[in-house]
Amino acid sequence: MHENRSFIPALIIVALAAPAAALLLVVALVVWLAELMGSVIYPCLLLGLIFALLTYIIYKVSLRDALREIDERWRVIYEATRLIREGIEWGLRLLFGKEG
Repeated sequence: MHENRSFIPALIIVALAAPAAALLLVVALVVWLAELMGSVIYPCLLLGLIFALLTYIIYKVSLRDALREIDERWRVIYEATRLIREGIEWGLRLLFGKEG
């Protein structure tokens, strides 16, 4: 139990430090490119385009199939609950002659 207590603060610190480090890296890259290009707008647009392209590639390569599978599972759950509801309504009509 004592080992778990020291693990949780370390995990929280890493979870906060990693995004901060990534953000500082992007800011430093924008500032450096702004010095080279003489404008802040162009590096922001360039890095925005690079990250958008990276996001699209990650989605196409690894996430699309997983999201499709999750969607299919939700459709199965929805269909099963619909059939259960219809069965209950049918049973209520059979027993009481009206919908519940």
